[in-house]
Amino acid sequence: MFHTQGGLVVDDDARVLDGQGGPLPNLYAAGGAACGVSGSKASGYLSGNGLLTAVALGRIAGAAAAEAVREENTQ
Repeated sequence: MFHTQGGLVVDDDARVLDGQGGPLPNLYAAGGAACGVSGSKASGYLSGNGLLTAVALGRIAGAAAAEAVREENTQ
């Protein structure tokens, strides 16, 4: 079951997606602002899930943002 506390759906690079599924330019999300994974019942939510998405998506978002800046600076 996927859920979000902040309402933002992200792609594999942690970019926030618009209503049509396309990435919004220069907008990334992680942690409670981004979609996470839980089980279907209260026991399916583990307190570390929020920290996991914060750390993992935060790293992914940072790397993707840095790559976007590098690409922009080479044009």
